[in-house]
Amino acid sequence: MRTAIVGAGLLLGVAGCAGVGVQRTVPTEQLVDSQVSIRQAEAAGAESIPDAAQHLQWAREQTNEARRLLESNRRDEAALFLKRAEADAELALALAREAPARAEADRLLQQVQQLQQDTVQ
Repeated sequence: MRTAIVGAGLLLGVAGCAGVGVQRTVPTEQLVDSQVSIRQAEAAGAESIPDAAQHLQWAREQTNEARRLLESNRRDEAALFLKRAEADAELALALAREAPARAEADRLLQQVQQLQQDTVQ
């Protein structure tokens, strides 16, 4: 019985150490992911679209705050900021990609409406 308890304790200790190691790398990977998402949004022209630019700015601010938290070894809080930063950067990217498609759809709709008016007259 005693060896089972000691064995269970050792197993939990090893599992706990493994969990700590994984937790330490996650914010670093998230930092890279958020930076990649920010760069993709910038490359897609998010800065020239007001809604996308706002989300891009928030992503940058949250990434900077996460860096500050990582320097203070506040990894859990940094991880939350990085998740929000990546989400905002991805939204900025989606908005940047959507704007030209929406403009093209509006242009085509105007052409259709003009053709309809021309056929009625």
